[in-house]
Amino acid sequence: MICGPFRSTLPTGVGRHPPRLALWCERITGFHLLKTKAGGSRRYRYQDRLGRRRVATLGRYPAKSPAAASEEALTCLNEKRDALAEQERERMQARQEAELAKTRTLRNYLDGPYSRHQSRKKTGDETLRRIAYAFADWLDRDIATLTAADVRTWQEAREKAGRAHASLQREFSAIKTLLNHATRQDPPVLEHNPLARVALERPAANARTRQLSEKREAARRLLTDTEIQALHAGLEGFAAELRAQRRNSRTHGRAYLPDLDLVAYPHWTIPFTYCALYTGVRPGDLYTLTWEEFNVTFGRLVKTPEKTRHHPDPARIVMDLPKAPTQIMHGWWEQQGKPQAGLVFPSPETGIQLDKKAHLRGWTRIKRLGGLPPDLAFYALRHHFVSALVAAGVPLLTVARLVGHKSASMIERNYGHLCPVAARDALAAFSATVAPAGARQTRGN
Repeated sequence: MICGPFRSTLPTGVGRHPPRLALWCERITGFHLLKTKAGGSRRYRYQDRLGRRRVATLGRYPAKSPAAASEEALTCLNEKRDALAEQERERMQARQEAELAKTRTLRNYLDGPYSRHQSRKKTGDETLRRIAYAFADWLDRDIATLTAADVRTWQEAREKAGRAHASLQREFSAIKTLLNHATRQDPPVLEHNPLARVALERPAANARTRQLSEKREAARRLLTDTEIQALHAGLEGFAAELRAQRRNSRTHGRAYLPDLDLVAYPHWTIPFTYCALYTGVRPGDLYTLTWEEFNVTFGRLVKTPEKTRHHPDPARIVMDLPKAPTQIMHGWWEQQGKPQAGLVFPSPETGIQLDKKAHLRGWTRIKRLGGLPPDLAFYALRHHFVSALVAAGVPLLTVARLVGHKSASMIERNYGHLCPVAARDALAAFSATVAPAGARQTRGN
């Protein structure tokens, strides 16, 4: 409905549109246009339930159309609505929403409710760090406003940075779990998970993803004999370098420092690296390894991988180590004071768990001293462990169990190319069983 005509309350002789002119609608009681220098506003004057005269602004001129303003005024008149009170409630609600949005950022939820929730879990700190790192651009976002478009942008950026699709799936699953947690609070922080029905797109089959896939496949290989010898030389060189540095320090006024010539291993990175080489255990699992899990007397390692610890039926690594790694770890155990419990590789300064990248500084020196490629990742030790077992013809399920997987699918998918000889020999053996009798005898002779 468009109201009109308007009538002026000004006396005759006053200019047609002077400042603060009130033009009243003759069809809707109380509805008028207040003319100002800047334009004007459409207003509605009425009496509330207590008989007080009140004036509500329904919109600025010309931003709000006459039809929309008059429709609102007519509704207020017919329904006897208190327009000013409703506007105040809307403003209060908007203020409350704005305040809630400030507290509903990903950063605040991570530091607050979700931090308390994750503190009950052994890997809770790792989960919090993973989310904060992977979704750094979302930390100051209101989690209620996240959309599928945000996920697409995030996925593209992470893929360009070289992140594997499987890693993106883990990160995305972590943020969705956080959002689900926010819906279960009392009262709920979120009415619903805004990403509940959002899924990651399949990785694009472009040159970049093919290059990354080829790079990852190339990393899953056996170390050469030269590299293995260089690794041992690097470990020995690292130990010798540390001992020489300590002798120099003790000679020049710091005699109070422990004499590293009296210990088997002058730095924890050395047995840490040997353990990774001989067991293929992930670095993250070595950091949490305890002496209850590593029986040095019998050389038996029983470990639940951190990646599956929270699963209802987690995987378990069980291995009886040969003599060489058992002797190395026994020497480290004696050097640590023969502890019966606690971390195998604690921080030398604090005694608590080390940062998950603490080994990389020593690893860089070991590579330099041994002449290993600078870009050789520490994870190559795990790849070598798996690759060597697969190439030796060890059943894939056995390999999977040794490295903390419940099935052989991942081993077959990523390392199956290393056992073509085993497949060829198996086919040759089968062929022999169905060959004609004369051919069998000839082959036997």
